[in-house]
Amino acid sequence: MERSKTASKKVTRVTAGVLTVLFLGFIFAAFFTMLANSRHELLHSIQMTPELKATLPENPDKLDRLAARINSFTAAIAENMWLKTEMGYANSSFQYALGKKVINTGSQNMIKLTTGHYYDLADYKPLRDNAEEIIALRDTTLAGLPFLFVYEHPTLYDDAMMPAGYEALDHSAQMADEVIAALLEGGIEVLDSRQVLPESGRDLNDLLMVTDQHWSTLAAITMAQRIAAELNDMTGAELDPSLLDLENFNTLTHEKLFLGKYGQRLGTGLVDPDDIVEYWPTYDTEISRETKRVVSIDHAAGSFREAVTRFDRLEPDPGKTWNELAYTYYGQVEAYDLLTNEAAPDYTILLLKDSYSAPIGTFMSLLARNVLCVDMRRDVQSLDWWVEQYHPDVVVMAYSLQMLRDDDYAFN
Repeated sequence: MERSKTASKKVTRVTAGVLTVLFLGFIFAAFFTMLANSRHELLHSIQMTPELKATLPENPDKLDRLAARINSFTAAIAENMWLKTEMGYANSSFQYALGKKVINTGSQNMIKLTTGHYYDLADYKPLRDNAEEIIALRDTTLAGLPFLFVYEHPTLYDDAMMPAGYEALDHSAQMADEVIAALLEGGIEVLDSRQVLPESGRDLNDLLMVTDQHWSTLAAITMAQRIAAELNDMTGAELDPSLLDLENFNTLTHEKLFLGKYGQRLGTGLVDPDDIVEYWPTYDTEISRETKRVVSIDHAAGSFREAVTRFDRLEPDPGKTWNELAYTYYGQVEAYDLLTNEAAPDYTILLLKDSYSAPIGTFMSLLARNVLCVDMRRDVQSLDWWVEQYHPDVVVMAYSLQMLRDDDYAFN
């Protein structure tokens, strides 16, 4: 019996040793393969590029710069790790095979809603200070200007969408309620997508992405139309929301083209990519666009479709039938878009945007002569500068819950 136990322990130690060696061998192989395949990306990550500079605090010292380089390098390693995508798919499949409803993907806990949409459960974070910062901004830099805050909620638009028993794990509604209540107390006009989208009469399946946290373009059009009506009431503008009625648009559907953030964790073996729909007016238009990406400035002009659509984002990735960028075909996190429509009423909208509201600004260009879509997280001029340079008739701040939670709306 003793010999049997000793032999069993020896086999266990040998097995553990072999597995350890194999695991360490895989780790070293993955690391050196990454170095061979992605050395340029890793070197670029530690260079003080404009993107990296934008993450630094005001008047950074050497330690700030070192920390930024280290964080950038760490992120680059995570992004370029060998077999990263395949290992992510395997991890998700394994968790589903165990019967888990909530799967862990790094720092996020993702659940499949009853409607088939995927969604990251939101931990609670107090947002009153963030709301007060917005109020202070309205009272100082934007004092005297009409101001509208548009709240953009992620995928969860109906309590019945959350699988039974998992409600307590998500605090998105609580945080949204708290930040909106604080803004209203501060005298700020608020438009809440949780009211606008469900009350639009349009099917939520047409308004939301399955594989991504962002809305569909139809949701952006719906929000733009409601914002225009709100601006008319607030400021006496003469914008024509009916120009955004669906009967005034041509459409083209790119089936199963976009694999969003959630889909990229699962792979096309577990979920189909989302359809992407182009919209362009049936009526004549002439739009000009100036866009700052990182450091380059792009110009485009012509009909609405020619001027605003990023057609390169509608091409599948090589060897695939889908891509991971199609959502950005009407803009996303560019530093700014300046959109001019000389045929529209002489009205200037300054839109402080995030990735949700970028396409909202694009379609607002059909209604107002000047729409300035500015992402204040990027390397852009100060908010004071935008106000003094363009004298907007109204300022619209359109931010998602993710934007507020991450405190990514510090203004320079």
